Amino acid sequence: MLELIEVKDHFQNCPLVEEIDLLPKGHVRISTAFRYPDGSSVDVFVANRQDMLSKEMPMTLTDFGNTFLWLDQVDIRPLRSARRRRLTFDILETYGIEHSKGVLSCNVTPQELAMGVIRLGQACIRVADLIFTHRVAVQGSFQEEVESIIEDISLDYEQNAKITGRGNTLVPVDFLVRSSGVETAIFTLPAESSHASVAKARAENVFARCYDLRDWQGQRVAALDDRRLLYRDEDIGRIREVATIVPISQPEAMRDLLLAA
Repeated sequence: MLELIEVKDHFQNCPLVEEIDLLPKGHVRISTAFRYPDGSSVDVFVANRQDMLSKEMPMTLTDFGNTFLWLDQVDIRPLRSARRRRLTFDILETYGIEHSKGVLSCNVTPQELAMGVIRLGQACIRVADLIFTHRVAVQGSFQEEVESIIEDISLDYEQNAKITGRGNTLVPVDFLVRSSGVETAIFTLPAESSHASVAKARAENVFARCYDLRDWQGQRVAALDDRRLLYRDEDIGRIREVATIVPISQPEAMRDLLLAA
């Protein structure tokens, strides 16, 4: 593979590369100016592969799994939840980066080395930015807030799933959470509209869907945005007859309910 001096020649006067050194196992470590969210440097490596004897053959640039390890230390698994998995693979596709068992990498020719380091470095910091999805109440939709609670407990779930109800009808649910015990269907009651008629229609829809699943063996949960008094007591009371109401102001109650399933 390329000698250390040749690697350094590719980055002369490059402000994005701070240090280059040779590791005991033959890998070349390239310390970049990219930073993880905690300020630590993003290092990428030219892997030492014995079959890379020709300067024309592609070489492997890799992070040796450091990005996923960094996220794991803050209790985030990028591929354990549907939303984070989508975000991760969208990032990797953007920068042309491959993933295998937590390792991010790309193959480049010697002439593409500098651009490859930039692509991989950018991908590492973008994936590491998934830390900002952790335990943060999204300022967008209420459904995303509920999803962030589900993600934090690392259970498998499906968004906009369908469950077979009475009469073999397919009943849509906002989230279907799967645990080792009982499956949980979650319905959302947002308070994003100021119109009482919209809230009433939503409550009636949730009640109808829960009622259609009354013979289903899983548990039915209605996540209520109780930060605004939008829903009428009688509408919430009807839903309580066919589902467990969990206020969003008590996220720990939602987590306990799902973990106990």
